[in-house]
Amino acid sequence: MLSFRGSLALLVPWLASLGCAASRTSADAPLEVAALGQAPLARVSPPPIGARTAETVKLRWEALPGGFARAVAVTSSLGRVVYSSDRGTTVFDARTGKATGELDTCDDVVRGSLFFQAGKLVVVCRGGVEFHSLADSKKLGKLETNSAPITAAASAGSRLALAHRDGVVRVHDLSSSKLVEVVVPGPPIDVKSLALDAAAERLAVAWVQGSIWWWQLSEPTVFHKLVRHENESDSIAFAPDGVFAEEGRQGFTTLWRIAAGGAEQGAAIENGAWVKRFLFTRDSSWLVRGGSDGLDLAEVNGSRRLVLDTAGQVEDIAMDESGALIASGDRAGRLMLFAPR
Repeated sequence: MLSFRGSLALLVPWLASLGCAASRTSADAPLEVAALGQAPLARVSPPPIGARTAETVKLRWEALPGGFARAVAVTSSLGRVVYSSDRGTTVFDARTGKATGELDTCDDVVRGSLFFQAGKLVVVCRGGVEFHSLADSKKLGKLETNSAPITAAASAGSRLALAHRDGVVRVHDLSSSKLVEVVVPGPPIDVKSLALDAAAERLAVAWVQGSIWWWQLSEPTVFHKLVRHENESDSIAFAPDGVFAEEGRQGFTTLWRIAAGGAEQGAAIENGAWVKRFLFTRDSSWLVRGGSDGLDLAEVNGSRRLVLDTAGQVEDIAMDESGALIASGDRAGRLMLFAPR
């Protein structure tokens, strides 16, 4: 009788041989496969992206689901990547790039608004929020939300922030059903982008007219003005260590340290014409950027810039819960997965 180690040795080559006509897999070693019975879907577990591994990040696979990308999401615990475009929402195997099925989602997914919460996929649509199971591709229900259209969303911990067209950001706690309402200064106008910090205690908002504000959610009526730009900011993000990034200044990503007593401006890192999505690595040492120039990693406390892809204009990027996988969706309908070697 084969030992577990022997059985796994036979299984891994068979799993690695699986493929998809619509995908191109890297020649690098395949991502790790979890022990049998550990999870209903295959796990992937390369090391987290950070100061020690950033320069080893490479393309694992590329798929061509088509359409104009709106949002992507990736989970290593379930071994899946989700891609939403104007053509629908497709699920892919994170190891192979093979499409595993379609989800019956809304047809107006908000840009950058696919999230994982407690094992469920959260899909934010213009008209509301849906929950889906990836294990059986079933819709699990909806979140009761305000009727005003949703223009932007952000997620951290159990909190889901939704910017509505009536000028109010509503922060839902999905574990307790508590709701915090934040009124954005000025007349009701679309919020361009939202960000929650890692502790889900601070909220930042970028308005379409160039203003960026932030709030302590414990004081939702007290707003703090950060900066006003001539251009709107397509993307804002908090690092795990609290650094805040925004790209309202034309051609630059600006880093800030913000606190109740004021804000201190830090480094300005050059970028292309626009950036659609920022993410920080878990150790806060690198900023992942997707936009007009493709996909890159920018060093937070240094001058290095690592180019991962320049072939397309990126609409959304996502990082898995372990900080090891980056998924990217672009305007040409390409879905790409990156990880350290």
